[in-house]
Amino acid sequence: MGTEQLAHAAESLYGDDSSPRQTALAERTQFENNQHRMNYMELREEGWLIGSGTVESGAKQFKDRFTGPGMRWSRPGAERLLPIRAAVMSRTFDDAWRAIYKSPNN
Repeated sequence: MGTEQLAHAAESLYGDDSSPRQTALAERTQFENNQHRMNYMELREEGWLIGSGTVESGAKQFKDRFTGPGMRWSRPGAERLLPIRAAVMSRTFDDAWRAIYKSPNN
């Protein structure tokens, strides 16, 4: 079922009942306005990742490294460490360190 058929189906489910009908119309508008973002097969064929699994896994790893046994962080302390942890996980820490402290390569 394409997005246009889905939008029409959502609208037709509720007939003249105003509250559900308004919800269905809002959903239809959402589908119509974002149809260009819903070309999942084309995006997969172009190599784009579809779904949130990769991001969720990365976020879980990131969080787990901050919440290990005995680790307690204040919000300011965690906010100071987040950029460092991100640089370590993205393998850019050495470059970031050199850029910050203007140190020569080893």
